[in-house]
Amino acid sequence: MSGSSLDGLDIAYCEFFYDTKWSFRIFEAETISYAEEWQITLKEMPYQKGSKLIEYDIKYGQYIGEQVVSFKKKHKLSPDLISSHGHTIFHNPEAGFTFQLGNGQAIASATGIKTISDFRIGDILLGGQGAPLVPIGDSLLFHEYDFCINLGGIANISFEDDNKRVAFDICPANQLLNYLSKRLGKPYDKNGSIAQLGKMNTQLFKELNNHPYYSLPYPKSMSNQLVSGSFLKILDDSDANVEDSLYTVCKHIAYQIKSTVNKSKTILVTGGGAHNKFLTTAIERELVQNVIIPDKVTVDFKEAMIFAFMGILRFEGKINCLASATGSKRDSSAGVIYIPH
Repeated sequence: MSGSSLDGLDIAYCEFFYDTKWSFRIFEAETISYAEEWQITLKEMPYQKGSKLIEYDIKYGQYIGEQVVSFKKKHKLSPDLISSHGHTIFHNPEAGFTFQLGNGQAIASATGIKTISDFRIGDILLGGQGAPLVPIGDSLLFHEYDFCINLGGIANISFEDDNKRVAFDICPANQLLNYLSKRLGKPYDKNGSIAQLGKMNTQLFKELNNHPYYSLPYPKSMSNQLVSGSFLKILDDSDANVEDSLYTVCKHIAYQIKSTVNKSKTILVTGGGAHNKFLTTAIERELVQNVIIPDKVTVDFKEAMIFAFMGILRFEGKINCLASATGSKRDSSAGVIYIPH
């Protein structure tokens, strides 16, 4: 899969086991960094003409296929299935559509392996948000934790509420932090070392927390367009310097998580943001609950692993998309299966 932070293509080789309950193991995993050309292409894709979208849907699918073949040869693997999230270009459930670049047939043809992709559109056509999708994995693979939080480009959460799995996007996370870090010529703020040099800008903190998204009831999801169209504008309009902005955004993320997490005993935190020591410390200070950051492989590849799990469930015709998390009419088995030719 590929996230909104554009740091690269995550590939994980996973095995899943069922014996009264599901369990998993991640055997091999790595992030293939994008060449500058692909970074620019993916960033500009939302503004391209329809013909370019179709062209690059195929090209990016072929690129994914090529990377999977290399990964497979490097580690001497024989996967049964490929499960691909792709890279989100548009996500607008209110208008009834979503689009993840990376054609599933192109992947299947390039690899010779059955491929499952297009996980979001089926749920949207059932009236849901098409997101978040990872709650099925949180529910079946990480059920021992009260709350599961992923600190990716956007922070999201899932938890049990009245015997139903509830999930939604909390707030922007790494998208804001990386945007600010790039002002200093750095791709990201390693360990939050720049943020810790700053101080709170109360006006910026107030502006961020007053965003209308936070007053919406869940289920709800946050698009990349919402982040770039309004949250980044708040940062651009602020007179705070980069250090103070990074400090304030970290405190904003921690505050929004605290506003969401109020009854938990254990909180699992994964995603790239879990490596940001200043951010995780800010979260721990806001919460009195037990915050658990697992091993590095789980932190970095939990989402990719859960999409692999969704592929297994789809292939077996089992539920992999929860209406309680997305707001759709019913649970479903989401994803399209592509057979290699």
